[in-house]
Amino acid sequence: MGLVGCGTIARVMHLPGLKTMSELGKVEIVAVCDAVEDAVNTVGDAFEIKTRYVDLDAMLAHEDFDLLVNTTPIPSHYAITMTGLRAGRHVYTQKPMSRTVDEASALIDEARQRGLKLGCAPEHPVRPVARTIKDLIADGTIGKVAFARVPSSHEGPERHNVPRDSTWFYKPGSSPILDMGVHGLSLITSILGPVKRLSCMSGRTQPVRYTTAGPFKGKRIDVEIDDNSLMLLDFGEATFAFLDSTYCVQATLSPRLEIHGSEGTIALTGRPGQNEALQVYRAGTKEWATVDIPKAPPVRDLGVLHMVDCLLEGSDLLLTGERGRHLVEIMAKAPQAAEDGRTLELTTIF
Repeated sequence: MGLVGCGTIARVMHLPGLKTMSELGKVEIVAVCDAVEDAVNTVGDAFEIKTRYVDLDAMLAHEDFDLLVNTTPIPSHYAITMTGLRAGRHVYTQKPMSRTVDEASALIDEARQRGLKLGCAPEHPVRPVARTIKDLIADGTIGKVAFARVPSSHEGPERHNVPRDSTWFYKPGSSPILDMGVHGLSLITSILGPVKRLSCMSGRTQPVRYTTAGPFKGKRIDVEIDDNSLMLLDFGEATFAFLDSTYCVQATLSPRLEIHGSEGTIALTGRPGQNEALQVYRAGTKEWATVDIPKAPPVRDLGVLHMVDCLLEGSDLLLTGERGRHLVEIMAKAPQAAEDGRTLELTTIF
């Protein structure tokens, strides 16, 4: 495999995961690429990858590998993924796969025509906890699902102590919905299925923010996008979900997910790999009980691991382009719904 985009997400998630996969004998990291030479050299040195490029076309032309992992910034996802597919590579792309449904459809069509696999983050559908919750609901553990609460916010990227200029998060082409909301959307749709309708309220709480940590500490950021969006999702049959997608949550004591049904409640708390806990309240016993979560593979990056295993074993891909396209449609229509003040129908499924 080859990786393009040597920023924070590659350094803290994908490359550590790929290093583990390499140690397990599943992958060989052939080359890395980034338009910023310092970034690609930093990553190359840290992960002992000798072959480095600052031009993707050059890497695709001169290096022989099967899978391209796209960890570039959001505005670049579509173009980079299309370039990889046209070069005959399978592609796994960070979220969101594109900024429009038409772009997502073009990627799906390109992959299909070339007989290639197109995988899309986020990885929630392959996480053991999401599969466990889906099974609990399918088994009728909490009866008919009424609604879910899905927090998908944090305090803002400018507050994170990482070597990154966070200005682009607040420029047109990015938003908390694309950055954070996509995680909650991925999780809840992996459990309840596609969304049928949505409405949204959205606005800008601060005109200016300042970087508070990392090497860009003190830098002024003019906020040019909405930093506070709340969505209402309709899954059909009177099953709804509230989803917040903001850069306005300094701290919270809320569960990461709550799903309420006619016979009980499912609550997910803690952080993956740390203090994550899954609990079920049953109306019949009026008690909470802890549910065991199957242990995840010892790899930081479950999404790429899933795609690698699919390529090695010929098994079905769960993190499909169709799933990624549905998330793109939700994220594209949410701002439109907020601006128009109306509920919008969704057309894509997976």
